[in-house]
Amino acid sequence: MISNKKSLLALSVASALALSGCFSDDDNNVVIPPPPDPTDPVTVIQPPEDLVTEQPAKVFSVNVVNKANSDVLEGAVVKFLVNGQPATVITDVNGTEISSVTVDDTGNFNFFSKEGASGSVTAVVSQSGYVSKSFIIDLSTEVEEGFIDIPLEFGLVAANTAGLKSAQQTATVASATTSAAVTANASEAGASSTVTVPANTVLRDADDEPVTGTEITLDVLAADASNTDATAIIPEGLNANSTTQVKTTLGVTNITMSDENGTKIKNFSSPINVSVNLPADSGVTAGDTLSISSHNEDTGTWSSETNMATVGAANTDGSFPASFETDHLTFFSIGKNAPLCTAGITLRLVGNIPARGLAIELSSTDGTIGSYTRKEVKAIIPASSAARYGISSNATAKVRLYDYSGNVWYNSQTEVPVCGEVTANIESTVETFDKNVTLNGVCAQDATVSADLSGSIVTYAKNGKAAGLAQAQGDSTFKLSGIEAGASYKVRATIRGAKVDGGGQSQTFTFENVQNDNNALTGTVNIECNEVPVTGS
Repeated sequence: MISNKKSLLALSVASALALSGCFSDDDNNVVIPPPPDPTDPVTVIQPPEDLVTEQPAKVFSVNVVNKANSDVLEGAVVKFLVNGQPATVITDVNGTEISSVTVDDTGNFNFFSKEGASGSVTAVVSQSGYVSKSFIIDLSTEVEEGFIDIPLEFGLVAANTAGLKSAQQTATVASATTSAAVTANASEAGASSTVTVPANTVLRDADDEPVTGTEITLDVLAADASNTDATAIIPEGLNANSTTQVKTTLGVTNITMSDENGTKIKNFSSPINVSVNLPADSGVTAGDTLSISSHNEDTGTWSSETNMATVGAANTDGSFPASFETDHLTFFSIGKNAPLCTAGITLRLVGNIPARGLAIELSSTDGTIGSYTRKEVKAIIPASSAARYGISSNATAKVRLYDYSGNVWYNSQTEVPVCGEVTANIESTVETFDKNVTLNGVCAQDATVSADLSGSIVTYAKNGKAAGLAQAQGDSTFKLSGIEAGASYKVRATIRGAKVDGGGQSQTFTFENVQNDNNALTGTVNIECNEVPVTGS
């Protein structure tokens, strides 16, 4: 019996101690929670389900640059139009429809054409200090074997380029009507254009409504039509509707007018007078009449004017004035018809072609055509497209080939016949090599969780120059071809299907003094991942 009592007492004391130590709030106020239920959910960090890990079949890679030196134009605005309306047939690399782009500090952007999209898109490119220009993009262009990119270059001409001259004239108006004639004359060497708005002319906007401002500014840009650098301002697409004959350009002028409210003056109640000088070697004589085409910078489309330009008596320098009347303002091209080149233009390269490829520029008094090649023979303009690009049977052009860093590999210096096949002996003293860069993709919420970034669009550029598309090698690694020893390179990775930490879908890395050695180039990309609750025992 005594033995049983001791056992009961010991049990009571042990129970009291146990209660006091574990759950009592009488001593040090420390509460020990019960163990978790094995079925409670826990959070697991996972890469987004939409993260793209495969490369696309085709991507358009665009560089917006200063045509003279291939320097990128940060802040340039590109508007995409189809038949004069905002485009609905292209997307960014994440599938979001786009109709305009503001270029970042890389000078480069990339886009896709929608599935089934065909035909052409007009890109209207503008940047402060440069002459705006329209470029035509053929969405049906096919990639070269072994590559996925369609390289495009939108090169703008600086407004202070030799062969260009601008002039400005201001005036006051009442009830949108001029009280006296307003004249602006842009004239220097071979560039000359004069515009006169007569007195008592009503100034109207694009909707044909009288403007409300009281101060107007008339801007005139003249170009020396014998200077290929100056005529590079001619918007593309002049011959978009040509078939058997093409229009060749003898003179151009761009005329704009606006009031102090920023409203563009596009139309007039009665015709205004325009005179443009044509080069002495234009092949015209006094009394000739020439066709006029006008380009609308807002819609990116060309139209044929119903009136004609009349050639006057030669000036003392041998040039000829061509005068016409118009009731609207825009970019005007004065020219004549020429027989079509039925062979197209084919370029044959002799020499070692850099793996990164070469940009091709054909520049003439009729405008500029850009292309690219990574192979020995390139059909720059197929015979079937010669009319659309305005290639005449006697077409001549300067031919220049250069790489993305602006190094020239061939330059004809003078215009050569281009209808048919053109041979270029290419060479460069610049030594280049290939180097890989690996993206280390991790989740921003947990750096121990990796992400496959093999589907990213990666571009690279020598500091301040045009960018090229890096070739995917798998395992989030990309090849940079044509690297120059000692140069600095900016690499931009656009993550498809995920955002980088802090927002946006691109991350940029700068690699200084890159050398041809075994030192790897790597960049860590923190992406926003999903926090997924997982329940289990």
